[in-house]
Amino acid sequence: MSSGMIIGITGGIGSGKSVMSRIIRLNGFPVYDCDSEARRIMHENIDVREGLCDMLGNEVYDANGNLDRGFMSRCIFTDTEKRKLVNSLVHNAVRKDFLDYCNIVDSPAVFCESAILSTSGFDSFCDAIWLVEASENIRIGRVIARNNLSVEEIRHRMKSQEGEFSKLPPSKTIVIVNDGNTPVLGFVLKMLDEYKRMEL
Repeated sequence: MSSGMIIGITGGIGSGKSVMSRIIRLNGFPVYDCDSEARRIMHENIDVREGLCDMLGNEVYDANGNLDRGFMSRCIFTDTEKRKLVNSLVHNAVRKDFLDYCNIVDSPAVFCESAILSTSGFDSFCDAIWLVEASENIRIGRVIARNNLSVEEIRHRMKSQEGEFSKLPPSKTIVIVNDGNTPVLGFVLKMLDEYKRMEL
């Protein structure tokens, strides 16, 4: 694997972790987006496709071979055991894909963005974790501006994520307040500059 550091980027819905990832990419560092890569893997990876069909039925993929995310959600929403099996299958495949990715990139630091860094097990091999936070009102405002979700739906998603971040190891977790007032950019650029110096 690359000798560079692995830094996790996480935070709840509307916290601004994707904006953080864009800043990092613009400054020349690779960022692995776990959510989008998981979608790609569920579409392309034969073992994962077969595993999902075995667990949920062939209907989990439509006639064009595309994952029916609505069908999958309905299958696992009320079935805790099935949800654990699906998550285990997908998380394991994403972890392997990320570690393969680390082997081919040449960078003093590799970032991985995930809202479920702890649940997916990514926190175990991160050298540092950036936890992006903002107040509930700010987060709700951001999500409403970009998504067609009601305040109730947004609060429900926030509630479902509450326990995720308390599990992160405090010794390597850096909290970044992204409330629009705290100067985040300067901190991020300073940290990235430190990572670049490690390569010298």
